[in-house]
Amino acid sequence: MFEKVDSLRQAIVFLKMLQDDSAVPKGMKEKMLSTIVVLEGVEPLMTKKNKAMAVLEALSDDPNMPSMTRTQLYSVISLLEVA
Repeated sequence: MFEKVDSLRQAIVFLKMLQDDSAVPKGMKEKMLSTIVVLEGVEPLMTKKNKAMAVLEALSDDPNMPSMTRTQLYSVISLLEVA
């Protein structure tokens, strides 16, 4: 149980760090913010996880996404899969 919560917290921290990255376009930062709001919400864990992963997977397919940011998003998605 605690590992799931830790993975979720780590995912939120990574998303917040990505939001502060100047290489990330503004539109992508807004989607990351909405994902953070979902993850911090009161819905059941599986619902939060699935919503967040869907948004992040769609975001990672964006051709304008910097390659380093895409790699970091994959790391966040992996953390959510464990949570």
